[in-house]
Amino acid sequence: MIDHIDTFADLLLGAAYADKRLEGREVDTIRALLERAADQSPLSAGLEARMRAFNPAKHDARGAAATLWFLSGVDKRTVVDLIAKVTEADGEIDLAEDDYLRKVALGLGMSDAEIAEITIEIIDDDELDGLLTKVASRER
Repeated sequence: MIDHIDTFADLLLGAAYADKRLEGREVDTIRALLERAADQSPLSAGLEARMRAFNPAKHDARGAAATLWFLSGVDKRTVVDLIAKVTEADGEIDLAEDDYLRKVALGLGMSDAEIAEITIEIIDDDELDGLLTKVASRER
C-alpha cells in the first residue's frame, strides 16, 4: 500500500468529507492510519500538504479505488474497513458515508455480495413488518 499512499490518503479523506463535514476526530484517525501505512510518524511534508490541498468536490472515489484493482480480496476488504473506520470516527454513520463506501467497493471491483456485507441496507415498511413478526414469534 505504501506505493499507493496518495490514493489511500485520498480515499480516506473522501470518506471524511462524505457527510459534508470534516471533524477533528476524522482527521486524527486519517493521520493515524496513514502513519501506520507509511510506517512514518510524523507524516512526510508531502503527504501533509496533500491532506491540506484535498478538494472533495474534485474527488472521484470510484475512479481512485479502481486504480487499486490489483489488490487481493482481503486487501480490498481491509481498505474498505479502514475507510469505514474514518466514517465512524465522528460517532455518526450517515447514508452519504454508506454511499461513499459503496462507490469505493465498486471501484475496487468487489462483488455485490461483498458489498452487501459492509453497507447499510434500508428496508421498506412491509419488510420491517415481516421481520418484526418473525422476531416476535421466536420470542414466544
